[in-house]
Amino acid sequence: MNWTDTGNETAPDKKRRISLGTAVQTAPGVRYKVMKNEAGQILLDPVKTVPAYEAWIYENPERMASIQRGIAQAEAGELVNIDLGPIEDEDE
Repeated sequence: MNWTDTGNETAPDKKRRISLGTAVQTAPGVRYKVMKNEAGQILLDPVKTVPAYEAWIYENPERMASIQRGIAQAEAGELVNIDLGPIEDEDE
């Protein structure tokens, strides 16, 4: 991973916030994990937030592997038709 010098410098404002300015373009709604090393360098690592009800998928490697296999099979056209029988109306 390489770092690129944007040629810009910035300083914290009165509330200790730092503006990235126009040198750094970000996607709308992006969030960052903020990391700092012993030298005082700050790294902003883009992250995606996952809803709590979906987190179990990412916390279970076997389940994630199963989902990824299913996606790969679907992309390869390895599909199976399943007859679930007639659909009954709830009002009947």
